[in-house]
Amino acid sequence: MDEFARTRQLLELLNIGVVKCLEKKTHLGVCKVELEQRAPADRHNVLMWEQRNTCFLPEDLKSFFLTSDGFQLTWNVKMDNGPQPLGKMRINRVSQLVRIGGTAPTSHVNPSLADLEGDSDQEDEVSGLEKPTFDNRCKIYELDPCDGYGKVCLVYRESKAGGNEPKIEIWFLDRALRWHYLTDSFIAYYRLMLMHLGLPQWQYALTDIGLSQQTQQWFNVFAQVRLELDRETLCETSGDSKGRSQSSQLDINKVFKGKTDKRKTLTSQTQQQNPGNMKKKPLVPSAKTQSVPGTRVTASSSQISNKGVK
Repeated sequence: MDEFARTRQLLELLNIGVVKCLEKKTHLGVCKVELEQRAPADRHNVLMWEQRNTCFLPEDLKSFFLTSDGFQLTWNVKMDNGPQPLGKMRINRVSQLVRIGGTAPTSHVNPSLADLEGDSDQEDEVSGLEKPTFDNRCKIYELDPCDGYGKVCLVYRESKAGGNEPKIEIWFLDRALRWHYLTDSFIAYYRLMLMHLGLPQWQYALTDIGLSQQTQQWFNVFAQVRLELDRETLCETSGDSKGRSQSSQLDINKVFKGKTDKRKTLTSQTQQQNPGNMKKKPLVPSAKTQSVPGTRVTASSSQISNKGVK
């Protein structure tokens, strides 16, 4: 077995059958599913990267690079004017794992990301974790450029417990320089990427910003269950979110009512507002029917006949 065949076999195991899953969605218009064949990264290049950046790659990411030097899978969807690119899953090569920010000399003419940092809050709104910073407390490396709508970053954070090993997390940096926590390991992020099928801007499903309407439509077609799971996870993580409180105020049974239901509702409302009117009034004896002690009152034939008519 040659090197590329072995790499392809290992990638199929890593990809948990996502290629075959996409190829079975031809009835939904999926076409041109292409997995880029990449050889394993040279171990020497991986060690050189660690020496140059004075930090060790996470074991799961290092094992991934030694299996395949990066990753890219794309797929298209059939439209009226021909196949259009839709899904894209990407992990940078070792040589493309460059640092963002850092301690480069800056000035008012050439500011750094630390000067332009737009995130004033210290904690992530969803996870409650402390957000990364572009100073010496964090080392940030780009895992995926996300076609310009943000960056998926590998973040090394100084350990507050006093240990030598830094804490490693995966964060998403949007175009407004806001940080959004994704996972605590590379392999967890890799699985998320596969389960979201690389749909456009899928990382926003795990943030408080949410997906655009167009992306939600694509999810409803290709990964509706995944979208529902993301919403549940986001609500559980952030507690009583705004979206959840709004949805709880909506009573579907009151929105979709037929004519019969509306009549029943009006009747019940009338009974609640005027409960006295719906009760039967007790019969009040008239003066003619009341008995007086010591006397005997009899009704005439005309009165009996009248009562019978009534």
